[in-house]
Order: sequence, then C-alpha cells, then structure tokens
Amino acid sequence: MPGANSSKAPSFNGETSELLEFFELFEDLADACALTPAEKCKTIVRYVDIQTKRFWVTLTGYESRDFDIFKASILAQYSGAAKGQRYTIRDLERIVISNVDNDISTETELLQYYRQFRPVAHWLVANSKISTRERDSDSHTHHT
Repeated sequence: MPGANSSKAPSFNGETSELLEFFELFEDLADACALTPAEKCKTIVRYVDIQTKRFWVTLTGYESRDFDIFKASILAQYSGAAKGQRYTIRDLERIVISNVDNDISTETELLQYYRQFRPVAHWLVANSKISTRERDSDSHTHHT
C-alpha cells in the first residue's frame, strides 16, 4: 500500500459526497495488495486526518477487525454517504454562470467547461432532477 502522503494514496477530505469514492479507491488498492479484512481495518485509518482516525477507530468493526462491518459503521455516520456524489440544480447553474463571461474560443477551453458541466448534468438527469431538454438548453446558455 502506498504511504499516506504518496500521490498514489487514497485520501478522504471529510466531504460526505467523497466517501464512497474513497472506499472504492482504497478497496481497489487493498485488493491489489491482497490485504486481509483485518489489515484493511488497520490500514484505512492511515489515509484520513487524525481527528477522523480518532473517531473511526471507536466504531463497530474496527476492534474486531471486520472490514465489512467497519465500513458499514463508517458509512452510517455520514448522512447520504451511501448514495455517493450528489448534485443540485444550483450546482449546475453555478458552473454555467461562472462561465457566462468567459469567451470560450478554443477547443481546450470548451473541453474544460464540458468536464465541469457533464458530471453534474449527467447526475441530475440520471436522478430525474432535470430533463435532458433542460440539460441541453443549460449547456448552451452561455454561448447565446
């Protein structure tokens, strides 16, 4: 497993919306390193800040070194974490508004905007928060 400060190490910044991705990255690495469930419990707390570590080690599953129970205990402490990344229509509006005054004139600038816009718009459509028609009209708002 990479050291906690390695650029290849998974890290959790405390944001609930990032917790599932953190677990996915950690578990992929742990599986590649053939860690046992007990080793996963001991190792995962190396990739969070000290305050989070002090909290996590008190949760069910840590002392018994049962990773599945420990992971479930952690997820239960973060409301909405089991749903992963969530976006609002306001998030999409912020992206569009922040680019209104930008004169997108190169393919690189357009792709940069698209990389911000697409994940939010895709999530909103997939979760029935907006229609594809609304998404498509929003994506072009700043070009008119």
